[in-house]
Amino acid sequence: MHGLPGTGKTTYLRHLVGTLKKKVLFLSPAEAKNIMDLEFMDLLIDNPNSVLVIEDAENIVADRRIDTGSSVSDLLNISDGLLADFLHIQVICTFNHPLSMVDAALMRKGRLIAQYEFGRLSALKAQRLSDHMGFGTCSTRPMTIAEIAGQG
Repeated sequence: MHGLPGTGKTTYLRHLVGTLKKKVLFLSPAEAKNIMDLEFMDLLIDNPNSVLVIEDAENIVADRRIDTGSSVSDLLNISDGLLADFLHIQVICTFNHPLSMVDAALMRKGRLIAQYEFGRLSALKAQRLSDHMGFGTCSTRPMTIAEIAGQG
């Protein structure tokens, strides 16, 4: 999941996690840099068939040609490599930068189940959400959810 800050990625993630029938493990981007450490491997081994959520994962999914500190190869090992056959871990990453900055290996057919870009709501949808939230303002331009909620 990617898009501008404030467009609803975390809000949607909260909803999605509430509907999942699997255990969900949350990782900060700093912790995700260490996903191949033994302690973290023990956690994954103890929680097979789980969903791993990494928010603000820019440094994890970044194109290795641009960001040599990227953890793409580690992420691939867990999600699509030999470890994946044993762990059955699904990974959800959220980030703000464009898809063009994501490592091509993550975008290959068969690796990526889904991707969604969150954007500003149209003026009409922004107005509907503003009305639903009880604001008396008129929305005449596309807005992020954060901009709408910040009216109060």
